Amino acid sequence: MRITIRVALSTMFLVLTTVATAYAQSSEPYYNEVEVRGVLSVPSGEASFASNGTTGTVISFSRDFDFKNELGFEVRYTHWSKNGKHKFSGDYSQATWNRQTTLTRNFTFLGQTYQANLAATGELRLSDFKAMYAYRWGNEKFKIGPMVDMGAISTRLEISGTTNTGSRSGTATITKFAATVGYDLEYTPSRKVYLFNNLGAIAFQGERLFHVEGGFKYFPTEHFGASGGYRFQRYRVEKSDDFLKISNHGPFFGGVIRF
Repeated sequence: MRITIRVALSTMFLVLTTVATAYAQSSEPYYNEVEVRGVLSVPSGEASFASNGTTGTVISFSRDFDFKNELGFEVRYTHWSKNGKHKFSGDYSQATWNRQTTLTRNFTFLGQTYQANLAATGELRLSDFKAMYAYRWGNEKFKIGPMVDMGAISTRLEISGTTNTGSRSGTATITKFAATVGYDLEYTPSRKVYLFNNLGAIAFQGERLFHVEGGFKYFPTEHFGASGGYRFQRYRVEKSDDFLKISNHGPFFGGVIRF
């Protein structure tokens, strides 16, 4: 997975550089932007999955598997209207955490009981696709306004190891439609510097969705720049009696092309 993410990031950065060269002679205003990020995520949370009438144990990602920081990726396209009042974006992000550990307790996952003091492997994946619209008020330098986004969140937890019936593995997934409301803020002191903050949240029938990020973009050339910042996500999704709650936070960095 790490190799795949590195190849994907390298390829997308190459595409950004090519596009930047193609637009290098343009002096028109910029209404479109493509950004590719590497996101370092620190996860926490818990999950419970039952099977065949067997109640699942609430598994703690920090206690039972101690998932470490992993590098994920995000790709985002943004379009602004010519008057700057309307902002549209679409992005896809993915992070995967892997951990081999010795279990400190017994727990039940998908009807199988994994034994304490024996080796187990856990893999947690979060994929997030969303489209966003924001209407903003302000002037050329500062804009703020309401935001709504919608899309899909896909969570996947795979556990393998020694169970009460021998070596086993199981995979549980929950994919849900997701929508949040919040605000979007931009401050542009110059054509080279761009500061931003975005927040969205919603609570619905036991599910909780929250995300926030803030950062900057710096453009040493007209069309090509760098970005950096910090983001936090907290999602709780459920399916029947099963649920998965995941929080992850960490810095991000990337490359940007505007045209």
